[in-house]
Amino acid sequence: MNKFKIGTFRATALVAGNMIGSGILVAPALLAPYGQMSLIGWILTTIGALALALVFSKLSTWIPNSGGPYTYVKHVFGDFVGFQMAWGYWISSWCGSVSLLIGTLQYISVFAPEFISNSTYSMILGLSMIWLFTYFNIRGLKETTFVGIIVFLIKVVPLILIAAIGIFYADFSRAFNFEKYDWSSLGSMSTVLLWAFIGLESATIPSEDVKDPQKTIPVATIVGVLITATVYILGAIVITAVLPQAELVKSAAPYVDSANKICGYPGYLFMIITGIIGLAGSLNGWILIQGQVPYAAAKEGLFPKIFLKTNENGVPRGVMIGSILMSAMFILTYQESLVKNLRLFINIAVLAMLLPYFYSVIAYGYLAVMKRTELTRVEKFFMPIIGLIAFLYSFILIVGTGKELISLCFLIFLVSVPFYCFIKNE
Repeated sequence: MNKFKIGTFRATALVAGNMIGSGILVAPALLAPYGQMSLIGWILTTIGALALALVFSKLSTWIPNSGGPYTYVKHVFGDFVGFQMAWGYWISSWCGSVSLLIGTLQYISVFAPEFISNSTYSMILGLSMIWLFTYFNIRGLKETTFVGIIVFLIKVVPLILIAAIGIFYADFSRAFNFEKYDWSSLGSMSTVLLWAFIGLESATIPSEDVKDPQKTIPVATIVGVLITATVYILGAIVITAVLPQAELVKSAAPYVDSANKICGYPGYLFMIITGIIGLAGSLNGWILIQGQVPYAAAKEGLFPKIFLKTNENGVPRGVMIGSILMSAMFILTYQESLVKNLRLFINIAVLAMLLPYFYSVIAYGYLAVMKRTELTRVEKFFMPIIGLIAFLYSFILIVGTGKELISLCFLIFLVSVPFYCFIKNE
C-alpha cells in the first residue's frame, strides 16, 4: 500500500492554517493601544516574514529531511545546538497551542460570558478541544490534513468577506491618520506581530511525508505567507477604520465587533461561530507539529527514545505527550484573566521560536557560501539580500522583546542542558 503524501494544497493549508489563528483574531485588540503604528508594524513584519519564508524554502531544497529548523541548524552547527533548537521549537509548539486554546475561550466568552466564567465548564471545554484534535491527529496524516483544509477554509473565507464588505463602511481617515510616528512602539508590538506569522515553516516539518518536497514546500511556504499577509493587512486596515480606537482597545473580539457594526446581528453571529471554529481548529496543525519535531530529533538520538515510537497509523507518540503537557499547562495556568494569560503564552511561544529562526538564517548564509558554485546568477544576487533582511528581522525582534523576556528565553534554553547530557549519556 502506498504511503499517503501531503500535496501542495494541503501543505499550503497547513502553513496558512497554522499562522491564521489567535494572531489575527485577537491581535487587533492587543495592538490597539499603538494606534496607526500597528499598520506599519504589520507591513514591516510581512516583509520580514516573506524573507524568512524564502530562507526556509531554500533550506528545504538543500536539506530535505523532516524536522524543519531543527534539521537545518543541526546540519550546520552540530548536535548540541541542534538539540537546543528542537527543544525550543517543541516548547514553543505546545505553549503556542495553549495560547490558541485561551484565545478560543476568549472568543467564546463574547458570546457566552456566563459559561466561560464558570471555571469547571471552561476547563472541560478547553480539554475537550485539545483531545478532539489529538484524536484527528492519531488517526493519521491523511485525516489530519483533511481536517486542516476544512478549518482553513472556514476561517479564511469569513475574514476576507469582512475585509471586503467593511471597505464600504470604513472611515479610512482613522486608519491612515499618521500624525505622530512612535517607532519605539514597534519593539513593544514585536512579539504579537511575529506570533501572527509563527508557523510559516510548517510545511518543512513533515517534509519526508510531502509529495515532491523540493517543489511543494517552497510553493506552499511562500503562497501560505502571502495569503496570510493579505488577510492580516486588509483586516487591520478595515478594523481600524470601522472601530474607533477607544472601542478597539476594549474589544475582546475585534472581528466580531466589526461584523456587528457592518452587518448587524447576523454578521456578529457568523463571525463568532467561524472564529471559534477557526481558532480551535488551529490546534489541529500545531498538534501535528509537536509530534513531528521531537520524532525527527529522536531519530538522530537527540530526544528520548519514547518520541521515536509510533502508533499503528504511523503517528509519532510525541503527539500524545505534547497534548498531555498542553493539558497540564492549561489546567495549572487557567485563570479569569484570559488576555493576560494569552499574552504570556504568546511571549513564551515566540521567544522559544525566535532562536530556531535566527540560527536557521545563519545556516542559510553558511550553506549559500558553501554552495555558491551551484547557484544561478539571479540567486547569487538576491540570496544575500534575502538573508540580510531575514537576519535583521529576527535579530531586531529578539532585541525588541526586552530584557525580561530575553532572560526568560535564556532560562528555557538553559534548562535543556542537563536533558541533553542525559540523552547523550544514554
